Amino acid sequence: MAMSDIAAPTVDVVILGAGAAGVAAAVVAARSGCRVTVIDNGPTPGGQYYRGAPPIDSEPSSGPRDLSYAELRAEFDRLTGSGVIDYRSRRTAYAISRHDDDFVIRLRGDDRHRGEIADFRARAVIVATGAFDRHLPFPGWELPGVMSGGGAQLLVKGSGVIPGQRAVVAGTGPFLLAVSGTLLEHGAHVPAIVEANNPSRFITRASAIRGGLSKSGEFLGYVSRLARHRVPYLHRHRVIEAIGVDRVEAVRIARVDADWRVVEGTDRVIECDALAIGYGFVAQTDLAGQLGAQMVLGADGGLVVDVDPNLSTSVPGLFAAGETTGVGGVEAARVEGLLAGASVADHLGRPPALTRRGLDVVRRDIATWQGFAEALHATFPVRDGWRDQVRDDTMMCRCEEVRAGQVREAIDDLGARDTRAVKLFTRAGMGWCQGRICSSAVDSLCGFGTTQSLGDAAVRPLVVPVPLGALANGQMEG
Repeated sequence: MAMSDIAAPTVDVVILGAGAAGVAAAVVAARSGCRVTVIDNGPTPGGQYYRGAPPIDSEPSSGPRDLSYAELRAEFDRLTGSGVIDYRSRRTAYAISRHDDDFVIRLRGDDRHRGEIADFRARAVIVATGAFDRHLPFPGWELPGVMSGGGAQLLVKGSGVIPGQRAVVAGTGPFLLAVSGTLLEHGAHVPAIVEANNPSRFITRASAIRGGLSKSGEFLGYVSRLARHRVPYLHRHRVIEAIGVDRVEAVRIARVDADWRVVEGTDRVIECDALAIGYGFVAQTDLAGQLGAQMVLGADGGLVVDVDPNLSTSVPGLFAAGETTGVGGVEAARVEGLLAGASVADHLGRPPALTRRGLDVVRRDIATWQGFAEALHATFPVRDGWRDQVRDDTMMCRCEEVRAGQVREAIDDLGARDTRAVKLFTRAGMGWCQGRICSSAVDSLCGFGTTQSLGDAAVRPLVVPVPLGALANGQMEG
C-alpha cells in the first residue's frame, strides 16, 4: 500500500534509536504527555551496550527522575506495554526531511526485510543513533576473523558466539577492556591486549577520572577480570599486520613511539584465530546532516552534531542526544537522553516531567561525564604515525577494493584536493557500507582535515541501502 507524506501518521516525537539515550528520552517525553514513537534497528531496546542483557527485573518507577538505566528500561517497557510509547524494532530510518512544519521520517525493515518501507510524520525528532567503530587499515585487516571490537561484542551479546578461541584485542581506548572482558566471560582466551597509547597519562587528569569513576565500577571490574586471567596488557604497541591465508592465523605487533611510528626491531608474532580491533568511535550524524544540522569537531577530533545547552540542533524541532553529540559512553548518553526528553516536551508546549531541581542534577551529570570523556580522548587519541606504515597494496575501502596506492595516486597524480574528489576518482566510500568503515581512515590518509571527512563530503539521500523496487512500488508494512 502506498503512503504519501500527507497520509503518513503524525506523532509528537519520533526518537531514532533505543539505546541508553533513546530509552531515557522516550520515558521523559512520554511522561510529559507527548505521543512518542521510537524507531530502533535492534530486536530489543538497549543499543549496543545493553544488547543481549537479561531482562531487567525491577519495580516500575513512579515517574522519571535522574534514574539508573535499569529503572528507565523498566519504565520504558511498562509504557510500551500499555501503548503510551510506540516502539518499532528492527526498523531503520533511511531518510528524513521537512514537510510544512513537520518532519517526515522514512523507514525500512532490517536486512532481511529491506523491501518493507514506511513513512512517519512528527512535530519533533530526537536523533539518538549512537556511533560506529572507527577503523584503521593495515595489511591483512580484510582477512576473515578480523573484526571491529563492536562487531565482536555484538556477535557475543547478540548470538552467544565467540569469534574465536584465541582472540587478540587491539587498538586504543578503554573499550578494549570491555571487549576483552566479554570474550573472557564467554570462554575465549585473550593472548594479549595491544594498546597503542600509554594509559598512565590518564592519572594526570585525576579530577575528571574521579567524576566518572565515582558513578561506575566498570573499569576496576575489567582490570580485576584481566588480572585473574593473566591477560598481558601491552601498551605502546600496535598491530601492524594480520597473517593468514583463508583466515587470520596470527598478528604481527610492534612497539610504537608517542606518534605511533614503529620502533624498528621490536616486532613479534602472536598466534590467534580472531582479532578484535578498535580505535574509538565515529558519531552517526548522517540523518541530522540530511536536514542541514550544523556539525562541529568533538573532543576526539571527529564530526558531531552541534547542540545548544538544551540539546537542540540548528534545525528547529530537531534534537540530538548521546554519541551523536560526542562520544562519551553509556552514562553520558543516559543523562543526555533525560535532558533531550524534557527539552522536546518544552518545545512542544508540554510541561516537562523532570522538575527544575531534577534538570539541574541532569545538567551537572552531563558536565561531569563530558569532562570524563574529554580526559579519555586526551589519553587515547589516534595519532598520525600509523599512516607511515600503510603500504600501497593495503586495502583501504573493502567494499570497492580500493587500495592505499590508488588513494595516493588520486592526490599525487590526478590532482584531487578534497576527499570528494578522491571518492570520485577511486570509488572509496561508494560501496555497501557507504563509507562507514573506510571514511575516517581515507580522510586521514589524504591529510585534508576532519572537516573534509569522506563520510560527510556529501549528504546522501539514503543513509542505508533500500531496494529500488520498494521505493518505486511504495511497498508498506502491513
